[in-house]
Amino acid sequence: MTRRERKSFLSLGRIFDHVREAWIALSYNRLRSFLSILGVLIGVTAVIAMLAIGTGAQKQVQDSLSSMGTNILMVTTNFRARGISLGSDSVTRFTFDDQKGLQKIDGVKYVVPYVNGRAQVVYKDHNWHTAISGTSKDYQFIRNSLPDSGRFFTEAETTARSKVAVLGKTVADQLFTGVSPVGQMVKINRINFLIVGVMPEKGISGFRNLDDQVFIPVTTAMSRLLGRDYISNFDVQAADSGSVDSVQRQIIPVIARLHRFNDQQSENVDVRNMVDLQKATSDVVNTFACLLGSIAAVSLLVGGIGIMNIMLVLVMERTREIGLRKALGANNRDILLQFLIESVLICVLGGILGILLGFLISTIISVFMGWYTIISVHAIVLAFTFSVLIGIIFGIWPALRAAKLMPIEALRYE
Repeated sequence: MTRRERKSFLSLGRIFDHVREAWIALSYNRLRSFLSILGVLIGVTAVIAMLAIGTGAQKQVQDSLSSMGTNILMVTTNFRARGISLGSDSVTRFTFDDQKGLQKIDGVKYVVPYVNGRAQVVYKDHNWHTAISGTSKDYQFIRNSLPDSGRFFTEAETTARSKVAVLGKTVADQLFTGVSPVGQMVKINRINFLIVGVMPEKGISGFRNLDDQVFIPVTTAMSRLLGRDYISNFDVQAADSGSVDSVQRQIIPVIARLHRFNDQQSENVDVRNMVDLQKATSDVVNTFACLLGSIAAVSLLVGGIGIMNIMLVLVMERTREIGLRKALGANNRDILLQFLIESVLICVLGGILGILLGFLISTIISVFMGWYTIISVHAIVLAFTFSVLIGIIFGIWPALRAAKLMPIEALRYE
């Protein structure tokens, strides 16, 4: 092909003429054209909706993990370690001496203790069975959880074992209607507590509703409510991300020294890095999102196969038309471009309608099912580009078959 022929072949005017002819051809048999478009439409809609669900799940998990704090190490007793006793007199139980020892590690910013349990919370004629978290004032900083209303309890209230509480959002909604919880008195296991604050909404992490809990001073939980003389676990926050590994290496030796552990007993302390947990969770969600997108892409491929079948039928039906065009001067490239543009036009129309329908379905899922969905520009570009590629890939064979027809044989075709 000479440069002049190539320029003429790819000129905008000629391409526009082929697009107009393709539109006329599609309009001639509207039902068949609609069914061809429908295959791509369903595929693109599935891609948009599935990617919206996957991206929304990713964002929700990221927000949930970031709300749990950064640079955090969780220090717990390993309940599966060699059957060592976990009674209240066991060396595997944490104490406030452990908290002081961990606080002295270089690079540690906060050490937050926890004493966990469950209790019945009552306000007038409303009651709710919920989780009780005894902790310290630093919880609000380490977990990015400054109260939405009121305040968190203070160090002085922790020292004095004060009967004050901060409610999670779910507990506040269940107990109080039309009245602010702050300043009200509730009974927790028949003991009066003053509500001093309400936590921000945190959502669900794993199988745990972070909003369905009540926070009280750790000393109050131990001595007045749950009757324990040991701490369940600690959160240790490093000052920065560069200090996390160093802090993690020192935690078990510090506890082992305080409790005079031997090597076997040291295995009874478990230190988990929140960064690793966050990465593992993100990887799972990313895999889930890719799986959804792949399933949707399969439906788009099925639509492409349907287009190829339709285009092959069109070539057979328009064999005499192809022969007439060639007899009047059309060359193989013109016939190739005409049928290829028809295939791409079907996919473009299906892509545009699929994107609009994907928007609608994603909105419906978000509103009526409560799922968090995000339609990104990346998803739109990906779905549209993929639909155009489907039109080219599955349209090229029928177009080549039409272009290779001999004029004499095509005119004789019945």
